[in-house]
Amino acid sequence: MKHLLKMVCVSSALLLATHAMAEEAAKPDVVIAKGKLGQAPVQIVYDYLADRIVNEYGVAEYRNLVITQKSAGAEDFSKVNVEVLQSGLPDDAVAAQRFRFTFDVNDQAQVWQMKSVTQDWQCKRSKKKAWTQKPCQ
Repeated sequence: MKHLLKMVCVSSALLLATHAMAEEAAKPDVVIAKGKLGQAPVQIVYDYLADRIVNEYGVAEYRNLVITQKSAGAEDFSKVNVEVLQSGLPDDAVAAQRFRFTFDVNDQAQVWQMKSVTQDWQCKRSKKKAWTQKPCQ
C-alpha cells in the first residue's frame, strides 16, 4: 500500500511539473522595444530613456551618468545587460536612480530586442543605502 501511495505521489508531482512547463512554454515572448539594424543596445536604451536622460534642451539634471553594457558570458554575445546609473540628482530624497535592461538578439531580424527593464532608487535618508523598488520620500 505504501509503495502504491508513493507511486501516486510521484505521478502527481510529474503531472504538475509537466503542466507548469507547458504553461511556461505557452507564455508569449515579451519584447519591450526593438532596435534598428546596426543599432547597439546602449543606443536603444538611450532612445528609450530619452526624456529621463536629458530635457528638451539637452540639459541633464544629474552630476554623473554611467552606462554599462555586459555580455552574458565570455563567448555569448547574443544576450547583454545594460545598466544606467544617475547620481548627483537635485532631489533632496534621492541619492541615485538606476535602470537595468536585458537584451537578446532577434536572429531573424538581426536586431537587438529589449526583454526587461527595471527601475530602482537609492534614497539619501536610508541608513543602508540599499536599492529599493519604491520611490524615495
